[in-house]
Amino acid sequence: MQEPTGVLIQAVEHGSIAHEVGIEVGDRLLAINDRLIQDVLDYRYVVTLFERAMVLRVTKTSGELWEIDIEKDEQEDLGIELEGIQTRLCKNNCIFCFVHQLPRGKQVRRSLRVKDEDFRLSFLFGHYLTLTNLSESDFQRIFEQRLSPLFVSVHATEPELRQYLLQNRKPDDLLENIRRLIGGGIKLHTQIVLMPDINDGIHLERSIADLLQFYPDVLSVSIVPVGLTDHRKGLTSLKTVDADYAQRTIEHISPIQQRNLDNYGSPFCFLGDEFYILAQHSIPPRSHYGDFPLVENGVGMVRTFLDEFAVAISKKWKPQKLSVRGTVVTGRIFYPTLKGCLDQINSKFNVDLRCLPTENLYFGRGITVAGLLTGSDIFTAVKNQLYGDFLVVPSESMTGEQGLFLDDWVKSDLETRLRIPVFAGGYHVAEFFKLIFSPGILHQEAFPNFSGAPATPGL
Repeated sequence: MQEPTGVLIQAVEHGSIAHEVGIEVGDRLLAINDRLIQDVLDYRYVVTLFERAMVLRVTKTSGELWEIDIEKDEQEDLGIELEGIQTRLCKNNCIFCFVHQLPRGKQVRRSLRVKDEDFRLSFLFGHYLTLTNLSESDFQRIFEQRLSPLFVSVHATEPELRQYLLQNRKPDDLLENIRRLIGGGIKLHTQIVLMPDINDGIHLERSIADLLQFYPDVLSVSIVPVGLTDHRKGLTSLKTVDADYAQRTIEHISPIQQRNLDNYGSPFCFLGDEFYILAQHSIPPRSHYGDFPLVENGVGMVRTFLDEFAVAISKKWKPQKLSVRGTVVTGRIFYPTLKGCLDQINSKFNVDLRCLPTENLYFGRGITVAGLLTGSDIFTAVKNQLYGDFLVVPSESMTGEQGLFLDDWVKSDLETRLRIPVFAGGYHVAEFFKLIFSPGILHQEAFPNFSGAPATPGL
C-alpha cells in the first residue's frame, strides 16, 4: 500500500521542538499519533487533541520514514509551518460564474481563475460553496472539527431552478444537506446571487422562506446583484442590475425584512450595498446589520465605512503646515460616497483631495467595485486628470507587499508611469486619516525620486 504523501513542511522555527528533533524544510508530515494529517487545518485541529505527548510520522527529503516521540508543555507550539491548502475545484458551471467571464488573452492573477468549492476555505475565509461536492468523509470531518459557520451559495431552493443555475446534470438535495449540517451543530450563512427575471420575484420569496425555517441555525441570507463583465461571448444571456431594478428589489425585500425583524428579531435577509447605491437609497443603519458578519460579501461595507468615517473625522487631527494635495481613486459604485467624505475632509482640515472614479475597462463597465480595479485602468483614469503630489488607490485592489493588481501591474508600475508616489488607502478609515495627517509623508519633499513630477492637473 502506498504511503500517504502528507503535508509539506515549508518552515521550521529555529530553536523550536521541531528544530531540535531534526525536522527540516521539505520534510512531509504524515500523521500525529496515527491521525493522518490532510492539510494545515487538519493539523491545527489534531494538535489540540494531544497536548503533551505526540508521535509524529514524517517523511524526510531523503525518503526515510521517521517516527518521532515528542513531550511538550500543553500550550507549546511545535514550531512548524505547513504548506497552504490545495484548493478543491468546483465542478459546477454556474451560468453567472465570474471565472467564465474573465478576459481572454490578457494577464489575470492566477487565483482569480480558480473555481474553488472547498469547505475548508469556507470555514477559514468565508468563501461560498454550493455543497454539491461534499463527500461523506467531508461531512464527518466538518462535524468532528466543528467547522462552523460555513458559507453556502444557494441562489435558489427550488431543485429544478437551482439545477439550471448551477448547470448540474441532476438536482441536488440542498435543503436536506442544510438540515444535515445544522443537525451536526453547524451554523450557516447563505447567499443568493440575484439575476433579473430568473431567480427573483416569487422564486426569491420561496428561497428566503425555505431558508428561514432553519433560523437561527441558518444565520442569514445575503442577496447580491449578479456581476457581468464584457467577456460573456457564448455564455447564457443575463440582464444587468440597473437603478430601476435595484429600487424595485429594495421595495420587494424591505417588507420581508421588517416582518422577519418583528417575528425573529433579525431581518434575516440582507441586500448587498450595490442595490442601495444604484437606487440612490439611504444605507440602512448599523443596527440593521447586527455584528456585520457579511461585510466581505459587500453587505454592510458602506455602513461600516460611514460609521468609521464619522468617528475618524470627529477626532482632532493636526492640520499640516505644508499643503496636502493629491488624488484618490475608487470604483464607480463607491465614488459618490467617497467624494462626499473627501469634501468634508477638505473643508474641515484645509487639505485638497480630489476624488476620481475609475471605469473598469479591463473586465467591463458593468463591474464597478473597487476590489476589481486593475492597475492599467487606474492609469487610464488618472493619467490626464492627476492632481497634486500623490495618488491613493484602494487597498482592496492590490495584494502582497509589492501591491499586485489583478492584471499583474504592481504599484511601482503606476509610480513609474505617472512619476508620482502611490499609496494604499488602507482597509479602515482611520488608516487613511493617519496617511493624510502623518507629518511629511505626502509631501513632495519626502520623495526626491519623484521631484520632477508635476503637482498640477494635466500629467
